[in-house]
Amino acid sequence: MITMPEQIAFLEEWGTYGLEFLKKENNGEDTSTHFIVTALLLAKRDVEYANNTLEAIAKKHFDDGVISSATVDNDHERRKQILNEVLSAPFRIFALVVDKRQLIGEGLRYKGSLHKFLHGLADRELYGLFNNLELVGKPKSADSFMEGFIKYTHQNHIPNLFNESTFGFVKPHGDFILQASDFIAGTMARCYDENLLTDQRQDFVELIQPSLLTMKFWPDVFAPYLVKVNTKELRYNEELANLSVKLANDFINRKSGIQAPHIADQLACLGFLLFHFRHISPTRYISSFEIIEHIRVRRGKSVSLHYFQTKVIAPLRDAGVLIASSSRGYKLPASEGDLYDFINHSNTIVEPMLSRIKKFRDQISHATKGKLDVLDRDEYAVIRKILD
Repeated sequence: MITMPEQIAFLEEWGTYGLEFLKKENNGEDTSTHFIVTALLLAKRDVEYANNTLEAIAKKHFDDGVISSATVDNDHERRKQILNEVLSAPFRIFALVVDKRQLIGEGLRYKGSLHKFLHGLADRELYGLFNNLELVGKPKSADSFMEGFIKYTHQNHIPNLFNESTFGFVKPHGDFILQASDFIAGTMARCYDENLLTDQRQDFVELIQPSLLTMKFWPDVFAPYLVKVNTKELRYNEELANLSVKLANDFINRKSGIQAPHIADQLACLGFLLFHFRHISPTRYISSFEIIEHIRVRRGKSVSLHYFQTKVIAPLRDAGVLIASSSRGYKLPASEGDLYDFINHSNTIVEPMLSRIKKFRDQISHATKGKLDVLDRDEYAVIRKILD
């Protein structure tokens, strides 16, 4: 869990509430296949600057001075231009993407039940990361998701003598930051919702990624269609890719909620690798610098390369998570080539070390005329077996 007492989040929602996907909503809109919640997080001291920056963008690109995803609609080139400028503001993005088609429980066909489910899910994901966080949101109507979410947090996060954390909504302000949150939610809809899905989604995802703090999906299943993969050219192994994602998700599910800093760093690293694998490219390696920078943003301070290798990557591998590595960085494996990259990279380290140990052992043995074997201890049995 991340403690950021001086952080504030500006929330917006995107999507309809219906679950009859072949029918129109009462207002004539298509029923969205997904529901999306975005939160733009930034330090309180940066709110005025960010709001002023976004106000200038609104005046530059919108006749009415309001940043609006609906206004841009499917003008994708215009959306990219505006998005690129919006993302220059000093915020990080949290996103929750819910595939409503998977909500097959009969009780969730009713709007109230659906809202309760979404409220609990959004609360769990946000509070699981930020137990000290002020929230800002403007309900679109009296029966909207946001109106209910405000009430939900008031009822479920009441500070007392045993809980000093502050998690809840405050008086609305920063209108242009809220508009930016709406714009990003609408952009993400074009990456995931079946009604708006566009061939430009990869460009949108890559633009958003540098500002992304975390993205949560429900249900959290691996969807190969999220990235374009030439299976023949890349020798892509779907079975291996699914295994990589499953083991990564298993670790995240086991460790989520543990507050130890090194566990939080492992989760941040793994989440970053998963996002790239599923939404950017399953073939691209991520450099140590990129992952360490992501951890720095999440924890609020830098970590060393040694810490990253010994307290993040090594324990993940010890826990059974598959992580390939090479001179280019780290990734979840999706092909036999990725596996051999890891073996070859490890071999360049292990083989010279074993060679040095052998020379050292032989020299000692020669000098003592075979009386001393430096590997003649139980704890060196594995090395001795390899060298003998």
